[in-house]
Amino acid sequence: MATNGSTTDASDELFDFICSPCNKKDKNSEAMKYCVDCQEYLCVPCVESHNSFSVLTGHTLVERSKFGNASRTDSKELPSVPTERCKVHSLKLVDMYCADHDSVGCHVCFTLNHKPCVNIHYIPDFVRTIPQAEDARKIKNEIEKATTKTETLLKQKQRTRDENTKRRAICCNKIKTYRAEIDQTLDRLEQTAVAEVDRICNTEEKNIQAELKNLQETTIKLNQSKAALESSQKNQSQQFVSRKTCEKLLSETETTWSSSDDKRGDATLFTKNLEIHYSLQQFKSLGCQSHQEKLGLYQVQSKKDYSVKLKDDGNSCDIWSSCMLDSGDMLLVDNRNSKIKLVECETYTVRNSLTMTEKPRSVCKVSSEEVAVSLNNRIQFVSTVAQLRPTRTLMMDHNCRGIAVTDEKIVVCEQGKRVFVHTMDGTCLRTISSDRSGQVMFTCAREVSLGGGDGKMIHVTGYNQDLVTIDIDGNAIWKYSSNILKSGWGVCTDENGNVLVSGDESNNVVQLNSDGKCLGEVVSKSHALKNPRAICFDIKQSKLIVAAKDNIHVFLIR
Repeated sequence: MATNGSTTDASDELFDFICSPCNKKDKNSEAMKYCVDCQEYLCVPCVESHNSFSVLTGHTLVERSKFGNASRTDSKELPSVPTERCKVHSLKLVDMYCADHDSVGCHVCFTLNHKPCVNIHYIPDFVRTIPQAEDARKIKNEIEKATTKTETLLKQKQRTRDENTKRRAICCNKIKTYRAEIDQTLDRLEQTAVAEVDRICNTEEKNIQAELKNLQETTIKLNQSKAALESSQKNQSQQFVSRKTCEKLLSETETTWSSSDDKRGDATLFTKNLEIHYSLQQFKSLGCQSHQEKLGLYQVQSKKDYSVKLKDDGNSCDIWSSCMLDSGDMLLVDNRNSKIKLVECETYTVRNSLTMTEKPRSVCKVSSEEVAVSLNNRIQFVSTVAQLRPTRTLMMDHNCRGIAVTDEKIVVCEQGKRVFVHTMDGTCLRTISSDRSGQVMFTCAREVSLGGGDGKMIHVTGYNQDLVTIDIDGNAIWKYSSNILKSGWGVCTDENGNVLVSGDESNNVVQLNSDGKCLGEVVSKSHALKNPRAICFDIKQSKLIVAAKDNIHVFLIR
């Protein structure tokens, strides 16, 4: 009999631990085991009942010896036994601890995975030897902080998701509205074309009706003359008159036939305005989906070098310009060897080349199937379908260096102080040389690149001014010049608001944001480049490709 405990019925027996099921029935029975899963104390009869149920077979029963010494006040507390089941062996409890790996698991896990370990402990015994209250409080506080931060981030992401949904709806509505505006414009063009056809055909209809009437009247006259000639056979004088009348009528009839025959080739034809179709084919989308500007300086993750020198190159390479194509390939302008070279951007090997009649200077994409190459005083268009093949040529009345195409306009800088804006047929729209104050903006201009998302910003590099950014109307937006960048040459954008410029003498690549602020060097002297010139940015692969002499250097940047 126990010396302390509690009773719940008429019995005077006192037990340290009372059977939980019996206690619910107002019976006083001493507990002999504890079920970890049910979290109840069990007497001998209740243990037998408990084990009779198949569903309870996997439960863990703790012997009375593990209960410890309980007083009357703490008899309701549970014994310190883990209740969590192993995620791998679901029928086993997580009751083992490996101090070597600071991990917990069941007996099976430790038998399989911790055989070499020395510091293995049975958790109910181990926890009695270490203070846990303070550690538990620290973990609890850390969990609460982590929970608070996670909930905050969750709310932020939910708001971001809602905003994204709203932006999608707004953008889609704008696209539909713009499509409706384009449809209205096309409807107007259609109505104008139909009205012009109606006008021409109505005029033609009147002429045809007049000719029909004339032919019908001529037919009647011919029949009448024939009858008069037949009836005058007995009167020689009248027959003579009738014959002469018929001869005159026949002469007039031939004139009528000739007049009618002359108008047979005047059929109305519709000739397509191919410029409209050609212009629409140049665009990939109805608009420009703006991207958030990358904040901070790009960091080089890796660098690989590839040779672009061909066996039939008579000289070492001097790559002045480059551009990315829609296919993912890249075009290089090798000025010294008078070639343009098509580089396949998976293996970075020269797949095709075209020898030019003059030393090429710059290249830019015109469409998915065509590029433009600047020569001394002309622009040579080149087809990129299958093989590189020259097509049409535009003669210019000025020297040509850097070149770019935007909104059906060709922007060309001469190797001097002027930038020209031409139509696609070569008509000069404006010449840009000075800002509003009359100050000369360019000195020894080299390359041109478009930016600003919609291609309305024009970046021009040069030997002295390094980089000048203007709009299509020639207004200066910002200028950049510093000791970090010397002798600016190549220029490109990442379509996220950043401008990348190579320094031919500073042997680096500098990154500027959309406001012209220098963020720093993406490629520095530590990358061992010598006279980097042409550069372009592969947006799909996030790679910066820099040409220097016979090699292109491919930088993976993030």
